[in-house]
Amino acid sequence: MGEVASRLGATIVGDLPAAPVTGVADPEDAGPTDLVLLVDRKYLPRIEASSARVIVAAEPIEGRCVLQVPDPRLAMARVLSLFQVDRPVPGVHPGAWVDPTAELADDVHVAAGVVIGARVRVGARTVLMAGTVLGDDVVVGEDVLLHPRVVVESGCRLGDRVILQAGGVVGSDGYGFVRLPDGRQEKVPQVGIVEIGDDVEIGANCAIDRATLGVTRIGAGSKIDNLVHVGHNVQVGRDALLVAQVGISGSTRLGDRVVLAGQVGVAGHLEIADDIVVAARGAVTKSLRKPGMYSGFPARPHRENLRREASVEAIAGLKARLARLEAQLAAEVPGSADRH
Repeated sequence: MGEVASRLGATIVGDLPAAPVTGVADPEDAGPTDLVLLVDRKYLPRIEASSARVIVAAEPIEGRCVLQVPDPRLAMARVLSLFQVDRPVPGVHPGAWVDPTAELADDVHVAAGVVIGARVRVGARTVLMAGTVLGDDVVVGEDVLLHPRVVVESGCRLGDRVILQAGGVVGSDGYGFVRLPDGRQEKVPQVGIVEIGDDVEIGANCAIDRATLGVTRIGAGSKIDNLVHVGHNVQVGRDALLVAQVGISGSTRLGDRVVLAGQVGVAGHLEIADDIVVAARGAVTKSLRKPGMYSGFPARPHRENLRREASVEAIAGLKARLARLEAQLAAEVPGSADRH
């Protein structure tokens, strides 16, 4: 317990139980040796009803041992990392195929069904889980975790501590076609690459398209949720958050710390400046250059959009009121309805 408190920088309030902490659990599932976290005081009754004897919280709780921390949410992330299952042991499974020209650090884990192409370089302590495919000339940094069935197409580069969840594709062809005079579409070859910065996490079944020319780039520290599509030549800044089902069209540039909430769509060749948040289902159809929160279709400053939505509701009320007045006038003045 002392080690957990030390790792969290926590102050121990109350008496520590004799039994060691063996895991982290929700209050309803917690046993006497589980740790629970209080991130919001409204959940205190659930925790008080639990069997857990140790709580991580921002303030003391009467009758309980508390590891007191200033930020319980941050503490939760660090606690969970303490109990995370260790990565697989290093080694190359006999069922993997590795091109003789590939360079793998000695402590890389390569699972069954992995395919590694020519001239690939894989850094120390990286884990390639079952069915992962690395195309020719791919570069993968250190401490990278690629979950099952990840595909990194030829020439693409991943930084250190990158995580790609299952089914992700980095370097799929960008969506580039030219319409011919007869109406048919001719493919534009996509010969660029994708570059993923350090500490990026990309969710399950995402597609990050390679550039037509040059680089599609995801900045260091950015986190991408499941089912996100990033088009060719898009530039995403540092520490951006792209939530589920976001779609970004080609050649758009996102600044640092941009947040696109669920199902946001962004048209191509636009710029979104640093520290902009677009609310869920917003549609960005023109560049956004002033930091702040935006929403709606088309996306506009959030307060402006709220006023617009309120005015639409007001119009509905005015129409109903007008209908009542017309009915009243028709009843009081025979024949007036015919004049309207």
